[in-house]
Amino acid sequence: MTITLKIDNPDVEKRLLQFVKQQKQDLEEVVLEAIKKFVHTPTTKKFNYAKRDPRKYSRKIEYKDDMRDDLSDVTPYSHVTDSGAYVRGLRSKRNI
Repeated sequence: MTITLKIDNPDVEKRLLQFVKQQKQDLEEVVLEAIKKFVHTPTTKKFNYAKRDPRKYSRKIEYKDDMRDDLSDVTPYSHVTDSGAYVRGLRSKRNI
């Protein structure tokens, strides 16, 4: 496995090299230990957020004038006469 570390900030690079000298290890070893700690650290931190009242933050849906059609006579799936056959047909189309 090859890891490439690109540091654009020269100050960060100097501090990393100083830290490596203090640890008396290779740069690769220090970086690999940091990655291992990052990956294997369990996160027990819970998110703290306030729950909002949906009635307070909900908005009325505003329809445009051309969207105010009367759909009371429309019944969905009125073309289906045999629901079992309809579902089997949908499943067979999905598996193709």
